[in-house]
This record gives sequence, structure tokens and C-alpha cells, in this order.
Amino acid sequence: MPVCIIRMTRRLGAALILACVAGAGARYLVNRAASGMPRPRMIDWLQARNVGVAVSQSYLAPVIDRAARQEQYRRMVQRSEPLIAAYMGVKLPWPIDRIYVFDRAEWIEANLSAFQSLFAPLEELYDEVSARQGIIGMLIGQLNSQLIGMQMGALIGFLARRVLGQYDLGLLSPDPNLRGALYFVEPNIARICAQLGLDGDDFRMWIALHETTHVFEFEAFPWVREYFQDLLRQFMSRVNDQAAMLSVGIVRLIERLLQGQPIDRHWIELMLTPEQQEIFSRMQALMSVVEGYSNHIMNVIGAQLLPSYHYIEARVRQRQLRRPLIEEAFNRLTGMDLKLAQYQQGEAFINAVVAARGSAFVNLIWERPENLPTMEEIRAPHLWIARISG
Repeated sequence: MPVCIIRMTRRLGAALILACVAGAGARYLVNRAASGMPRPRMIDWLQARNVGVAVSQSYLAPVIDRAARQEQYRRMVQRSEPLIAAYMGVKLPWPIDRIYVFDRAEWIEANLSAFQSLFAPLEELYDEVSARQGIIGMLIGQLNSQLIGMQMGALIGFLARRVLGQYDLGLLSPDPNLRGALYFVEPNIARICAQLGLDGDDFRMWIALHETTHVFEFEAFPWVREYFQDLLRQFMSRVNDQAAMLSVGIVRLIERLLQGQPIDRHWIELMLTPEQQEIFSRMQALMSVVEGYSNHIMNVIGAQLLPSYHYIEARVRQRQLRRPLIEEAFNRLTGMDLKLAQYQQGEAFINAVVAARGSAFVNLIWERPENLPTMEEIRAPHLWIARISG
């Protein structure tokens, strides 16, 4: 037995003996001390921010000439708006004016703020549980809070080095009138332009088309935002069963791996209860359509608008095929591969429907929630076409 394990065992034994000797008096003192300690939060958000900024290496990627870039993206969004409106046959209820050029640290700040709103119900539940803990539980809770903060920071820092543009819906914001915002992470966009040898204006316009389409999807059709928020609320409301479903999901996953059975679903799906799986499937279907339709718009309009469109497409696809192994592993571990699959499956579905019935028919998706395709229909577009036609 290694010396370190022997020492650890002896210390554990001594601790147990001391605990027995202390008895009820110690418990009284512990409870007194615990009552004066601030209860730990579920997530140490400051830790998440600090780790995220460090991992993102934001200090190495400043925004160059912010004011000029801000004006450039504003013009590109304004140029995109009438083109998308004509294709979708709808106008926005108000102009797009929340446009921001970010560096990596600013993008992290904006998204951590959104995450705090998203996790607020879980934080409240955690606060109720931690209120019943003693001082040992609180100390462990503080350690867990810091660890979760570090993990979240590492995740968002990794993403901050890669994200190009984002439409932020302001999901679950306490302000019901808050509109979405467009973010352009300029240092990353500039880096990709240089790495792939792309025309900077064309590439930025290509990204602006994609993100502006998201504005139309959620703001020209208000039910889409409400539908997504309702799904999110339903999903979060089932968090009380999280401990049980986590243990069951891991057991099921390990059993299938050991038995050599094929895993036909993502590991995240194996962690969910049947009710959560149903909600998750509807969320996946919605986001597949949202992302796929935006890619479709980006390509259809981009091909007519951008001189270097085909070169951009070819270079971006080559980059995706050469994704480093560590990035592939990260995507699988964090579930980011599900989002990448949304782009592919959703775009294939939209393209297939347009090829079969035209753009006016595919735009029926946005009329009402009942017109959204299921994941089964996304994989087999003819099923959705038959249902909507008949």
C-alpha cells in the first residue's frame, strides 16, 4: 500500500474518533457556526468569469477600430433586413438597433449574465437545500460552487475563442419587453478571415445574413420566442428529479458501453427522464429549424449578393473537416456536437422542402407552433410536407 494512502487512512480514522468524542456538544457548536456563515451559491459566477476570460485569452485579441466596425455591421444588418423580409414575406415590427461589436471578454460577460437568469430557479432550489446544511456541508458547498464556476468558465472561455456571431434572445429575462441583440465577436471574425484568406467584407456580410435571419425568426413571429421560453421553463421545472435521473442515466450508459451495444442517442439524452426527453426533442426540432433556415437564407441570398460566396463556402467547409481531435472531443463532451448537427439536419430539411414545394411552402413553418416539424419529420422531410399539405 502506497505511503500516501496509508497516511490518508490514518487521518481518516483519527477524524472519525475525534468526531465520536466530540458528540452532541460539537454538533451544537457547528450549528452555531453554520448559522453565521453565508450560504454558498450553486455557481461561483465570479470564478466562472475569471476562468472564462483567462481561457479565452481575450487580452491577446482586442477589437481594432471598434467604432468603424460597429458602423460596418450596422450597415450590413440594414442591408440584410429587406432581402430577408422579401424572402420570408414578412416585415419586422421594429428596426434592428441592438447591435454590438464585442471582444471575447465582453461576449463572456453578456452570456454569463444570460446564464444567471437561466439558472435562477436552480439557484433558488439550491439555496433552500443549503439552508438546512451544517458547517461541513457549507464548506463542501463552497468548494462545489467554485468547481462548477471553474468548469463553466472553462467551457465559456473555450467557446469565446470560436464564436463569430450570436443572436441573444434574452431568454427568461425579467423584462418581458426586452428585445434580442446581435453580437459580433470581431477578433474571432478577423482571425478566421486571415487564416482562410477570405474577403473581410464578404465574410462579415455572410455572418450578418445568418444572424439577422434569427432576428426575423424570433421577432417577426413572436410565438416562436414564447414557445421556446415555455419549453425551457418546462424543462427547468423538472430539475427536482435531477439526482435520480443522473444516476439512472449513467448506469444505463455504462451498461450499454460494457455490453457493446450501439448508443443511438447522445449521452445527454440518456441522462433525461422520459418527460425531459420529450421536451428536449421539441427543443431540438425548433433549434434545428431555426439554425437550418438561417443557413439556407445565408446561402441563397449570399450566393446572389457576395462575389466571393462560393470561395467562402469552400474554405469554411474545409476548416470544419479539419477540426482538431481535441475540439471534436470537446464538442462531444459538452453537447456542442448537437448544435452542429442542428445546422446540418435543419439545413438539409429546409433545402429538401424548398426543392420539393418552394420557399413559400417552407415559410408555413412560421405560421403557428403546430406547423413545426418533429425530429422524425426533419430526418424525413416528405412526412412534414404530407402533413402540412393535407
